[in-house]
Amino acid sequence: MAHQPLPQEEVLIILGMDPKTDEQLLWIAEHAARVELPSDWVDLEDDEGKPAYYHEKTKRLTTQHPVITKYKEFVVKVRSFQERRGTIGQKVKPHLAVLMNEVLNRIHKELPPMTVELMERLAVLLYIDTALENTLTRRVKIAIEAYAEEQYDVAVQASQKADMDSFLTEVRMEQIRLEVLSKPDAVIMCTEIEGQPARVKCDQCKDFFSLEGFTATHSTGKRRNHTVEKCEQVVCSLYTDQLATCEVEQTLFCDRAYEEVATRQPHLRQKRKKILGGLSCSEYPTSVAEVLCEDCSDLYSWEAYIELHRRGNRVRHVPLRLDKDGILYRSGVPCSPEETARLIDRARKAREGGPWLAFQDDQYNTFWYNLEDKAVSYSNQFL
Repeated sequence: MAHQPLPQEEVLIILGMDPKTDEQLLWIAEHAARVELPSDWVDLEDDEGKPAYYHEKTKRLTTQHPVITKYKEFVVKVRSFQERRGTIGQKVKPHLAVLMNEVLNRIHKELPPMTVELMERLAVLLYIDTALENTLTRRVKIAIEAYAEEQYDVAVQASQKADMDSFLTEVRMEQIRLEVLSKPDAVIMCTEIEGQPARVKCDQCKDFFSLEGFTATHSTGKRRNHTVEKCEQVVCSLYTDQLATCEVEQTLFCDRAYEEVATRQPHLRQKRKKILGGLSCSEYPTSVAEVLCEDCSDLYSWEAYIELHRRGNRVRHVPLRLDKDGILYRSGVPCSPEETARLIDRARKAREGGPWLAFQDDQYNTFWYNLEDKAVSYSNQFL
C-alpha cells in the first residue's frame, strides 16, 4: 500500500509547532508528513474507523504514526538548544552564506577549508550540540568540506555564488536519519513493576507486563482467566530500559553495558561477540556489511569496497570477509573471537569517531579536537 502523506496542519499540531514562530523549523514538519511507515509496523483501522498502527512482535497498538513521536522529541531538542544559544527565530541561510564564504576564501588562499571555530559556528547554526552529537558533527564537517570544494570549482569556472539549498537539504536529511529514523524504539516497560521490561500484553487489560508483574496482578479474581500475547523485545541484561545491540555467551548487552562489563572482566573480549541486526555498510547504510578493510578500519558491502578500492593506494588494501554470523576471515581462515571483536569495535569507533575530530592547522599539521571538553592534541587519538 502506498504511503499517504499526513496533512501538514495535523503534523504541526502533533509536533506542537506554529507556522510563524517556528518558520525556521518547518522542514522538520515537512519531512514528518512524508515519512514512511517502518517495515515492522502495519496500518489498519480502529473500531471507529480511524487510522491505527500495529507492531506484530511487541503487540503495540497506537493511533499515532509510530515515527511521529521521534520527530516531536527532535523538535523539543532543537527548541531547547535554540533557547540555550539565544537563536530562536534566527534565519539560517544568510548566516550560512557568510560562513560558506569564509570557507571558500580559505580554499582560495590554499588553506584547509575548516577550522574549529568555523565548525562550532556552523553547528550552532544547524542546532547541533557538538559536545553531545559527535557523530553528526563529524558528518557535517565532512559534508561541508566536500561541498565547499565542489562549490569553489563551480564558482571559479562559472562565476556563480555557492548554492545553500542543496547543502542544507543534505545536512538536514542526515539530521533526520540520525535523530529520528535510526533511533531505536523505546523499550516497553512493565506497568506493574518498575524497571522491568514487558514480556506479555494482556488481551483483556490491554496493558503490558513482565512475567512477575502479570502473575502479581492476575493470580486471583476475575483476572485469573485473562489471556496474554507475547511481547518480543531484545533487551539488555544490565540496562533493562535499553534494547540490546550485541550478544556474548547468550548474554545480551547494549553498547554501554558491554564496555562496562568488558572493562571489569577483560576475558569477555576473548569471547565471540554477535552484533544483533547485523552491521551496515559505511558507504551505503541500507546495505549489509560483507567485508572489513583493516587498512581503512571500516565496513563495506562488496559493491562499495570494490568501488572505493579500484585505484590509488587503496588498491593494495586487503579485505577481511565478514559472514552473516559476524565472523571475520583473513585469507579464508577465521579470525579468533577476540580479534574479530577488536577489529569490528575499532571499525565502529572509527565510523562514529567518539569525541575526537581531526583538523589541520594553516601549516597543514593534523591535530585532534575533543568535541566534549574542547581540548586539542597533536597526538593521533585513534592509534
